[in-house]
Amino acid sequence: MNPPLRVLVVDDEPLARTGVAALARGDGDLEVIGECGDGAAALEAIRRLRPDLVLLDVQMPELDGFEVLRSLDRSELPAVIFITAYDQFAVSAFDVHAVDYLVKPFDDARFAEAIARARSTIRGARAGEVSERLAGLLEQLGGGPPADEWLSRLVVKTGGRVVLVRVEDIDWIEAADYCVKLHVQGKVHVLRESLLTLESRLNPARFFRIHRSGIVNLDRITELQPFFRGEHIVLLRDGSKLKLSRNRRRDLEARLGQPL
Repeated sequence: MNPPLRVLVVDDEPLARTGVAALARGDGDLEVIGECGDGAAALEAIRRLRPDLVLLDVQMPELDGFEVLRSLDRSELPAVIFITAYDQFAVSAFDVHAVDYLVKPFDDARFAEAIARARSTIRGARAGEVSERLAGLLEQLGGGPPADEWLSRLVVKTGGRVVLVRVEDIDWIEAADYCVKLHVQGKVHVLRESLLTLESRLNPARFFRIHRSGIVNLDRITELQPFFRGEHIVLLRDGSKLKLSRNRRRDLEARLGQPL
């Protein structure tokens, strides 16, 4: 008889996390070994507990589900059932790589179906097959669309109005819980999309992620100032001052073609 699958539940919404954990505990073939309310805690728990399966919310502030997995070595990648609000780009990618997902809201039957598929995959997969599938998914999501399909405009719904924002007019983009804030010529527009997903659809020749919660339009940078322990302050045309994290400095140097 096979031992229970060791499961980690990750969701930043307490009620959702409690509900998912309760469903998992109702399955005698699952053992819930932990619950996490944010990406940083999830990353630490995956490395420490080595779960067989992670029920992982995609859209979390600061460090979202995809970023948690990107922070792991391939050998550390567990089997994953993604839990997500509807996101066409991500969901289509899940299908391609045979990774299961639950779209909120979901019922007990759909949960049981996802668990059954995960159980079959984990126990029937060859060594490394599960992590290879997940690595393939992350590579696709990181690659974004073909070069001629980068976003040129965004549709923002606000106060009963629909605003079209030209991507080239964006100064910088800020993560804000489940949304992003588009800073555009002195105005701020809120778009319900994760920073990671939006980043994958932006032309990397124009936009650069300076830290985990911010993306800048490279054409808007006017100055870089040394700050503290290898960090820099990025000054934009609109007067914004943003911090460039140390681990992104070399990438920016490569993008600019010269050292900072």
